[in-house]
Amino acid sequence: MNILGIIFALAAGVFFGIIGPVTKTAYNLGAGVGLAIFLRYIVALLIVSPLIPRQQNLISTYKKNFSYFFLITIASIMLTTGLLTSVTYINVSLTIIIFCTYPIIVLTISIFITKEKIKNIIKFLFFTTFIGLFLALSPSTEDLKIEGIVFALIASLGASIMIVTNQTMSKKNISPIQINIFINFFNTIFFFIILSLFYKIDTDVTLNAFLILLIPSCSYAIALFLQLLAIPRIGQTNTALFLYLEPITGIFGAVLILNEKLTSVQLLGTAIVLISLAASTLVTRKN
Repeated sequence: MNILGIIFALAAGVFFGIIGPVTKTAYNLGAGVGLAIFLRYIVALLIVSPLIPRQQNLISTYKKNFSYFFLITIASIMLTTGLLTSVTYINVSLTIIIFCTYPIIVLTISIFITKEKIKNIIKFLFFTTFIGLFLALSPSTEDLKIEGIVFALIASLGASIMIVTNQTMSKKNISPIQINIFINFFNTIFFFIILSLFYKIDTDVTLNAFLILLIPSCSYAIALFLQLLAIPRIGQTNTALFLYLEPITGIFGAVLILNEKLTSVQLLGTAIVLISLAASTLVTRKN
């Protein structure tokens, strides 16, 4: 098993996890959601833009495999829109718990649809990791609203579709750079139109808030690229499992950056997740 793929997946989880607490810091300084969304995609597009001239037959690749590029892009829109909408109805911890069912969905697809041979120990580690995550986040069910659950599930389904579609595209020798370019170009235009028509991109923020907001924007670009690199190397199932490091990174970020406190139950849950991920790394390396 490709150790580099494991590193890419774990690193993607770390960079994805950074986004939440740092974005919250920018919000506390006056930045708005509209600006955060727009910067996420425009920064990612700017980072990948220098690689565009080096891509051979880029347009023909898009034409030949348009359905796959379109599907993975729609899935990314589902992920972003679902998460941001869900938290307006239910608390963040519950949103993350529901969203983080996506590795389970990927596992189910791998077993019953793509017919991958997955060891029982990996299946077991999926569920122990999820249980640990549930304890680590300790979600409250107060003010539970069906709309919030539905949007969190939409985000989870979007993440699952992205991972599964990416594996299919990698088998067709479509590079992560080509996928990255298409997703970020399309989403930059899409969200600019949606935000301009229905919301607001408020650029009247302090320099500190803007600079801090650039951190999660860059983190998203790096995390997405690392995820796209990991899947061809270790497969959709293992990548999904290692991405469970994302919420744990978010928890540590909240403690370090936002000065939040962890209960003993949360510490236990965090320990279970980290132990499960360490065990997953050992099992995966031996395969």
